[in-house]
Amino acid sequence: MKLQSKLLQSDSKLQCAYCQGTGKDRFGVMSALSSCPACQGRGYHWMTPPVVACAYCAHTGVSPTGTRNPCLACGGKGVHQRSPDAPLCENCGGTGRSRSGHFYCHPCHGSGRKLSYP
Repeated sequence: MKLQSKLLQSDSKLQCAYCQGTGKDRFGVMSALSSCPACQGRGYHWMTPPVVACAYCAHTGVSPTGTRNPCLACGGKGVHQRSPDAPLCENCGGTGRSRSGHFYCHPCHGSGRKLSYP
């Protein structure tokens, strides 16, 4: 994935997935001038590698539950700090969703990857 290879080099300033780097609320729920609730108006997040795309929201930063809120699993960043070499989560099979499909997978926190591995 292009995102992973770019970010694995060093600490990186990653564009906010929720607001797409504008620093404004993606949906303008309160007003068109409202700051992004995920990045607090900065338009980016500092991330320390390694990272993987959020499996729960498919790297959009938007909650897949149909609400106009940041993803609960990644906080709107669109990524998780996990190794791309980590095995897939056994609980969700890498989908990032709980078995019911209505919430993120708790063991991997929606990343689709195991938190720790040998």
